[in-house]
Amino acid sequence: MPTELQIGDAHHIVDFAVFTSDGEAALFDAPDRSTRVSVEAVQAAAEATGWKYRRPSADEMYEGHRYRNARDLLRYGDHECSLGDRVRLQAALTEHGSLTLMDCLQMVRESKPMAAVASLILREFLEVDLDEGEIGPETMVRWIRT
Repeated sequence: MPTELQIGDAHHIVDFAVFTSDGEAALFDAPDRSTRVSVEAVQAAAEATGWKYRRPSADEMYEGHRYRNARDLLRYGDHECSLGDRVRLQAALTEHGSLTLMDCLQMVRESKPMAAVASLILREFLEVDLDEGEIGPETMVRWIRT
């Protein structure tokens, strides 16, 4: 859920709360976000509550493939993967180490294939490289061992 920051009499709800693999927590706003308070005030409020705050430039935010891939995946945020499909994919990826996205899609039988795989990526069961290029049939998929 978005985090709300109290700034004097005003409040600001940030666009994203991000937790990195090394445990760092940061709040982000999109570069085109308009606010009633200054970026500096939002940054100070975030730091006062233990968060780092960033508002990347439009060039930084939209460069490369990460933004487009993340946007494509987020379309499937409300989908679920059936247990049978998840177990089938886990078994195949555990055996082979990694498979192409096309191979993974062909293994899904009970759910909508792209929705199922995307939901597993979003829920951190599966991993794809978002920076390598646009997600496509040859994108390599790996099981995240937990």
